[in-house]
Amino acid sequence: MKLTKSIKLLSLLLLVQSLEGIAPLRAGESASKPQKENEATTPDSLARKRDDLDSTVVYTARDSLIYNVSKRTADLFGKAKVNYKDSRIEGPRITVEQETSTANAKASRDSLGRAAELPVYTDNAGSFTAETMAYNYKTRIGTASDISSKDELGIYSGRDVKRMPSGELYIEDGVYTTCDLEEPHYWFEGEHMRIIPDDRLISRPFIMYIHPEIFNKRLPVLPVMYLPFMSVPISNKRASGFLFPRLGSGGDMGTYLSNLGYFWAINDYADLRVEGDLSFNGSWRLAQRFRYQNGDLYSGSITGEYEKIMLNDSDDPDHRRYINRDLRIVHHQQFDPTARLDVNLQYLGGDRYYDNTSIDLETLVAEQATSYASFSKSWDENNRVLIAGYQKVDDLSTDELTQKVTASLYQNRIYPFRPRLSSSSSESSGWSSRLFVQPTLSGSALFNEAWGIKTDFYAGNAGLELGYRHDFSPGYRALFTQGINVQALGKTASEQDDLNATSIQLPFKIQSTLFKYLHLTPAVTFTQYRVNSTVSKSYDSVADEELTTTIADPASYATTVFSLDAQTRLYGVMNTGFLDKLTGLTAIRHTFIPTVSFIYNPDYRGSGYDIYDSYYDPVALTKVRYNRFGESLYADVPEERTFVGLSLQNLFHGKFRSGEASSESGDGQGAGYETAQLLSLTASSGYNFAADEMPIAPLVLTASSNAFAPSLMFSAGATYDFYTYDPATGDEDNGYRIDKLAMDDGKGLLRFVNGFLNMSVSTSGHLRSPFASADENGSTASLVKNRSLPVEQALYKERFHSDELTNFSASLPWSLRMSLYLISDKSDPLDPYSATLLNSAGRLALSRNWQVGFSTSYDFRNNEFVYPALMVYRDLHDFQFSAQWVPTGEHKGYLFQIAMKPFHLKQLKLKAGSGNIVAPLE
Repeated sequence: MKLTKSIKLLSLLLLVQSLEGIAPLRAGESASKPQKENEATTPDSLARKRDDLDSTVVYTARDSLIYNVSKRTADLFGKAKVNYKDSRIEGPRITVEQETSTANAKASRDSLGRAAELPVYTDNAGSFTAETMAYNYKTRIGTASDISSKDELGIYSGRDVKRMPSGELYIEDGVYTTCDLEEPHYWFEGEHMRIIPDDRLISRPFIMYIHPEIFNKRLPVLPVMYLPFMSVPISNKRASGFLFPRLGSGGDMGTYLSNLGYFWAINDYADLRVEGDLSFNGSWRLAQRFRYQNGDLYSGSITGEYEKIMLNDSDDPDHRRYINRDLRIVHHQQFDPTARLDVNLQYLGGDRYYDNTSIDLETLVAEQATSYASFSKSWDENNRVLIAGYQKVDDLSTDELTQKVTASLYQNRIYPFRPRLSSSSSESSGWSSRLFVQPTLSGSALFNEAWGIKTDFYAGNAGLELGYRHDFSPGYRALFTQGINVQALGKTASEQDDLNATSIQLPFKIQSTLFKYLHLTPAVTFTQYRVNSTVSKSYDSVADEELTTTIADPASYATTVFSLDAQTRLYGVMNTGFLDKLTGLTAIRHTFIPTVSFIYNPDYRGSGYDIYDSYYDPVALTKVRYNRFGESLYADVPEERTFVGLSLQNLFHGKFRSGEASSESGDGQGAGYETAQLLSLTASSGYNFAADEMPIAPLVLTASSNAFAPSLMFSAGATYDFYTYDPATGDEDNGYRIDKLAMDDGKGLLRFVNGFLNMSVSTSGHLRSPFASADENGSTASLVKNRSLPVEQALYKERFHSDELTNFSASLPWSLRMSLYLISDKSDPLDPYSATLLNSAGRLALSRNWQVGFSTSYDFRNNEFVYPALMVYRDLHDFQFSAQWVPTGEHKGYLFQIAMKPFHLKQLKLKAGSGNIVAPLE
């Protein structure tokens, strides 16, 4: 029986091949054995005469093949397959029609008429199943009904589907999701849906449904979004499309729709984002961001924002409407390895009213808008460097504007008599090879505008240093330098005379080494000052007051200062074998660096230098001395000094065992070890033998350590005075200090003046957890504050940029960060200032899906919590739920957020809250 079937099949194939022009199919096959598939193909020359197919069509069937010569069709039964290039159709039954070059597949049915086995279409873009499908392998266009597909970009289904040669799908009554559960947590529906593989989903209309789950119980299906048209990226690549609108609440905008706009991926080097907000109280915002980047050559962005804010709860009708304008231009360009340009410019306009919905929260928190630009260029292997810069600071609270332009040219030492091929340390070239010159050139301009008054300040500096180095013998060498520095200053101000001045400085210095370890640096500096105006004062007996007259006659004075520094280094090493096994610390090295400084200059305030003048006051019956240069650009005249200063620096280094060999330390610690600076401690003070009163200088202490960074870091400093103070007789500008020792006033040996302490501790759990995910925990930011900002502003700045509501990972069982910021200033004893701020933040993963956290600070000065926040995080499979609650303080309120987790849908968020803790808009 099997042999008979095989003979019939062979006869049929021979008949097909003899009928030239009838069968355009390139292969037909049936199986004589159900357990084995067989395959046959026709010669390529036969097919190319009748069609334009450029590859072989191969079809197979496990059960049987029936070929109808008159209808020119082939019916394949049982595990049927039709392959053409990278396309494949599989199904229980496939009919191949020669006239239309089409393969039709149908699902098999069970006894109840239900689909039992569905046809499958597969190509490079993915695969899908359908109850019926038809595919034209010549035009590569296919249609299907009741489709269902699942691939890495998502899961989609539909009633009728048409597939184009490009791989695009046109779906009627389509459904799309990325949730792989049998009952998905969310999906999108549309009557007319278009899917571009690895690009985007286009739907008309666009309806989003969610099927939420709380505590493993499903809630009813909820429609949460309806849009008449939407284009959504479904790829991890940058793609153009509309932004997901969001509903938010909080701040001065009340309830609002945000993220209304479009993202345009122009090409691989640039994109444009246009977005806006619309509030139900009449406020609105329009913003745009244009970005560009070409590798490491250049990159930048242009960001603009126009905002109109309506304050419905304002008591003043004239201050209910605010308009803000903001433009920022950022550009970075590396012209070549020696030239670079960096630009970050910001321009503000309007009423300058900002709330927490602004896109520039750093400006809001710091109350300053800063801009800068810098250009650097180097030549001759960085021996010559040109740096130009621009900086602008716009104070939003006072409307004060400050701009500064700087330029400097640095030139390394030039040895004019040294042969080019000679080494820098060669002695064979003669003494002239050790002569060098080093020029410097710089200039700056400062423009300030405050309260309608403009002040401009200009400065220019030019210098030239001549030097000669000589080695007398091993351990004895000296470097002689003679410099000349010229400085020119100019100042213009509203309703004031222009001022200008020049100075010429001649510093001579010898840097010498004696006995290998003793470093001596004597120096003498002569300076000549010249100004265009001086002050002349006299007493007006008619008006019974002092009369001041400024004259334009130029005047000059000169000063000479002599100094000497002596420094050496002492070393001590202690082995720590008892700590070796416990901490890996094998030794501690102590480096002691004492420095003695001596400074001398005569009293230039005396009568022999023509700097001070006097007039007679008939009321006080005494002479009044005044500085003739007191209102010029060089008003500071040094008083007599015979000053001896002492600085004691202590460096403690630890030698630790390392798992890797180290050869870069340069200190000979050997392979398998590494060194770290454990502590730096410095104390300095001095004594002025020429002072008539208060000759002892304050004691200054500084300490720092970052050996265990980032787990532990700290820095501290303090200033102590040996003298007491008296508000009745002391000078206010000098902290009311008087010539009386603090110990004689019953206040101890030293009186505290000011100090600070900045310390941070960071730790986290690394135990294996049964609910730890595969996510990697990012690095934890330090809580050390920027001391250029007030304490509260520094705290808020960190809080806004930490993005507490979006970063969630259960891979870390727990984490804790703490920092202590303490500052105390009693330089004015009548008005002391102190601030102590303890910051802390932590997180704890309760399970695979739950995590809680807190972040707060305590202000010990005001005895209050600053921005205490409690956070809760919940992983909802396709969503992430986050909540933040601030129970007290200026930013009291709450915020809830539900965000999508898939990368291409991460911009889809729903927010709601109250108060002023709304997270910044992306």
